[in-house]
Amino acid sequence: MRKYNFDEYYKKNLPVFSIKRAETDCGKTIRRKPRPEEEWKAFFILTKSKWDRWLREGKVEKKGERKYLLKI
Repeated sequence: MRKYNFDEYYKKNLPVFSIKRAETDCGKTIRRKPRPEEEWKAFFILTKSKWDRWLREGKVEKKGERKYLLKI
């Protein structure tokens, strides 16, 4: 098996990698089917119930309007 010095390999190939990455569109978003309305409703209901439970258990503390303290 051939041995490689990672630092040398990295320095040698970094410019090539950088150019290839700049040429391709890295900010391209993945296209997927939109979620059904029922799935969004279920997601928001579950998220709100989890948030309310955390407030009751003291894992999250409300400090003001749109300000919360997460106790980990």
